[in-house]
Amino acid sequence: MRRLALLSTLLLMLAAAVTGCATSRVAPSERLVVVDATPRQTLASAIDELVERGFVIRLADAELGRIDAVLATRSGYVVTLETSEAASGTRLSIHGRQAGQPLDPARFDSLIAAIQARLAGVDAVGSQAP
Repeated sequence: MRRLALLSTLLLMLAAAVTGCATSRVAPSERLVVVDATPRQTLASAIDELVERGFVIRLADAELGRIDAVLATRSGYVVTLETSEAASGTRLSIHGRQAGQPLDPARFDSLIAAIQARLAGVDAVGSQAP
């Protein structure tokens, strides 16, 4: 009886130890918006805004519809923007991490507003409106 209790206790401890190792990563929270522009226009406006805000562009690929940028003044502050065609424009997704932790999606509201303002100044053929 005592041996069974000891074996049960050891098995419970082993199960608890293994369960602690099997944690899953939380997917980063993202902010989604549909903008009235092409994916290329959206990427170009996003790059301009990110650079103006002090970001260094690590990846900008129009074919992938993706921008990866790091903030020059804050180590470990990484932002990813992704675009794809939507029924009524372009779907823009923004998410980021700081020191390995997901950023609150509300932090991207001002960035989205600035990108939309830039896009409002671009006409259908992609040139700057007067």
